[in-house]
Amino acid sequence: MGGKSNGSLSREEIEGKSANVLRGHVSLANNGGFIQMATDMALDPSVALTVDASDFDGIELDVLHGGSMAKESFNVHIKNSDCLTTASYRATFDLEKGNWLTIRLPWSEFSGHGPGLSQTPMNISIIRRIGVVAIGKEMDVCLALGGVRFYSVI
Repeated sequence: MGGKSNGSLSREEIEGKSANVLRGHVSLANNGGFIQMATDMALDPSVALTVDASDFDGIELDVLHGGSMAKESFNVHIKNSDCLTTASYRATFDLEKGNWLTIRLPWSEFSGHGPGLSQTPMNISIIRRIGVVAIGKEMDVCLALGGVRFYSVI
């Protein structure tokens, strides 16, 4: 890839909430353009490498944007067993600076990016990895993630 972006991840208390905090700078230099925090979803990799989220309607995140801009856009990238190395299903959300917010992203908001995925519907029964990503433009990032979970509409 060869990008010049840089970032760090730390566990902190931000405005009374324990969170993973992604800080850094997204640079477009040298074909770069993102930083991310991500986790593999397998509860027990010796049993299965994926998680079945088909009983849920989407993903929900507790997030706080503390970067330099008043408003910023971020992505959630989901990888499943259909995704090659650089491929993922992506949805974008906007945050205003300074307040915790719970974001809900229904599965229908995710679209495929990368080899073969634009024609392949996202199979949510084989989710492998979830990432929260600052991508696509020069920016200074301070993004806190206090919770991530699947949700159901009742």
